[in-house]
Amino acid sequence: MIFNSLIFIFFFLPVSLILYYLTPSTYFKNIVLLIISLLFYSWNDPVTLILLVLSILWNYISGIQIAKETKHRKLIIVTSIAFNVLILCIYKYIDMVVPFEIDTSHVPIGLSFFTFSAISYLGDVITKKVEPQKDIVLFSLYICFFGKISSGPIVTYSQMQSQLKSRIMNRAKFNAGMVLFIKGLIKKIIFADQFALVFQALSGNDTVLGTWLYAISYALQLYFDFSGYSDMAIGISKMFGFDFDINFDHPYMSKTIQEFFRRWHISLGNWFKNYVYFPLGGSRVNNTLYVRNILIVWFLTGIWHGANITYIIWGLYLGLFVLMEKFFLKKALKKLPKFISHIYTLLVVLIGWVFFFSPSLLSAFDTLLRMFGVGASSFMNSDFLFVFTSYLVLIVFGIFFTTTIYDKLQIFSYNHLKNKGVIITSVVYVVFFVVCISMMVGSTYQSFLYSAF
Repeated sequence: MIFNSLIFIFFFLPVSLILYYLTPSTYFKNIVLLIISLLFYSWNDPVTLILLVLSILWNYISGIQIAKETKHRKLIIVTSIAFNVLILCIYKYIDMVVPFEIDTSHVPIGLSFFTFSAISYLGDVITKKVEPQKDIVLFSLYICFFGKISSGPIVTYSQMQSQLKSRIMNRAKFNAGMVLFIKGLIKKIIFADQFALVFQALSGNDTVLGTWLYAISYALQLYFDFSGYSDMAIGISKMFGFDFDINFDHPYMSKTIQEFFRRWHISLGNWFKNYVYFPLGGSRVNNTLYVRNILIVWFLTGIWHGANITYIIWGLYLGLFVLMEKFFLKKALKKLPKFISHIYTLLVVLIGWVFFFSPSLLSAFDTLLRMFGVGASSFMNSDFLFVFTSYLVLIVFGIFFTTTIYDKLQIFSYNHLKNKGVIITSVVYVVFFVVCISMMVGSTYQSFLYSAF
């Protein structure tokens, strides 16, 4: 099941909320929420539930065993983590190493996300940052809570531990969650799905401007799609009393590549920082080891997204820019006017997205060469002009909503207009919610891009 479906919005979510709030205590609420989450996860493909339950049981038992100071503790640690990595490799990377095709049609949605949640839990138990969870209901809910399992955000156990036992549930938090959910729905339906149409329309365009808009439309689609999902997920979680950190913080406003990835998919970046980068020594090592650490993190970041070589190149490409900013570009970027460093960052990121969305390296380089005039049929043509003029309003508003201007306007209205500002904002969200629903009724659902990862 996906968040942007009518059955979820008008049946599954409201029924789940009613059952949840009618249940008398937090303990029983957790049981209800666990049942709801398992139903959500297995809605379209019940077979995938088998692997999820297996993962839950394995990591639940492993956490308890790791906490015991026995002579076999190191072996238990290695096998516990190896099991998670093995499952991930079988479903995502097995085609890279075997000469025959393997059926992975029942790959669980969100496999990478719930596996990383499990590994972070084991890592925190290993380092004694947390005690192992002995309540199977609470541990299961941590792994498979439907508000985060499909595509994150990747919430560590230490972030969620206290909220599993007790959490604040009030009208203010519920309303904030509902607004955030609608905001995410707007991003997905009105922006991401429409930019997907621009991307598709220009897929065969071989002009310079057509290729640039082709790449830009993907960059905007990916941002609105994934940040929209994250808003919806965090909003849903708030409606059930959970507080999760934001996953996107206006990344296209960044002025360096390092800043960009502190703002983009924040939970994944924090996961790699805490469970790979810091254990390797972080930046508190000599330059040779620092370079190694950065390249390992970015190699893993690339391959986490999939087995295609283009993801690996994307990760290493960005890792190299992180290193160049560290050793060569840091002072120069600080001296540059902000708009120049902003353009530099956007250009580097956009070239990276070309590798990210391309099915092969040959295709990626072909696209990049056309962007700079090599192999392009012309500077622009009538097909480009038709798409550009047809979607000009979308492009302008899309770029506008990647900035902080809207958020500042909303805060200004709350601070200066008080209750009127709240009413006006609420009316705007209700109107756009109705627009989203009407668009959903008239079209087929498009799944979230990151559900593939």
